[in-house]
Amino acid sequence: MKNTIRILICITALSVLPLWAADSALPPASKTPGTHETATLKVLKVYSAKDGDAIFQSYVVSWKDQEVVVSDQLAKTDYHVGDTITVLVMKSAFPKGEEKHGLLHFQILPAKK
Repeated sequence: MKNTIRILICITALSVLPLWAADSALPPASKTPGTHETATLKVLKVYSAKDGDAIFQSYVVSWKDQEVVVSDQLAKTDYHVGDTITVLVMKSAFPKGEEKHGLLHFQILPAKK
């Protein structure tokens, strides 16, 4: 019985070892923290697509005098040109700090109920 338990412990330890090795191979976290803000923006254009029961939805808005695309990854909205939407604007460092520029991401926020 004791040998069976020892074998199980060894097998468990050996199966977890690659996970620890993979984790140590990850790059260190960026020293530049991300920032975010919310903005209320007017919809200028709507992009949508449908394929069977799958749908895609995104919006073009004007943010700081620039046209940007706002994603609705879960396609839960149905806004139209002229509607006002709340957008999460996220700014982050480039992965692994490999580029001098940072990254911007625009995501629609769900309407409050």
